[in-house]
Amino acid sequence: MTTMHPTKGLLLDTAVSLIDEFGPQGFTVETLLEMSKISKGSLYHHFHDFSDVIEQAQVARFSRYVDQDIMLLVGLLKSATSREDLETKFSMIVQGAGLPGRDAARSDRAAILGMARHSKKFAEGLALEQQRVTDVLTDIAREMQERGWINKDLDAAVLATFVQAYSMGFVLNDNTTNPISIERWSAFISLMLSKVL
Repeated sequence: MTTMHPTKGLLLDTAVSLIDEFGPQGFTVETLLEMSKISKGSLYHHFHDFSDVIEQAQVARFSRYVDQDIMLLVGLLKSATSREDLETKFSMIVQGAGLPGRDAARSDRAAILGMARHSKKFAEGLALEQQRVTDVLTDIAREMQERGWINKDLDAAVLATFVQAYSMGFVLNDNTTNPISIERWSAFISLMLSKVL
């Protein structure tokens, strides 16, 4: 594992904080340099340009969301003691993903993914982070299949992607004039999962 140069790390950390507060277009290179106390020459030594800083900071922010998801999912799903307990924990995950306080994180993650279509390097960085979540969920699904709690005929990677897709589906619900309730969404997902699993 390569260690990041402290100057680059400080620039990235500062950019992440600025994006968290103002959005990716809400500040200038001058603001970044002023806040980080780093010179313009040092910035261009570590990054191709200001867009490169923003992209790498967005990958770092996306990675933060990935780490949070992995921690929650592994802790909850690996603690299941039976098939029924697993269904209950899936329901808790669905309800947690749809909480109103998480709407900003959901939209932010979707926006970061949307930005990737304009830069191959950015897309590759995000793909590595996204794959981490899919791999963890796939491993958990396989473990649950071995225990006999999930249908062994299901493709574990497809199931892992489906779980993420219905969680991200809340972004659509967050941006409508007549959103459905978390209770209705959870009941539907729980019914689907109980039939499929």
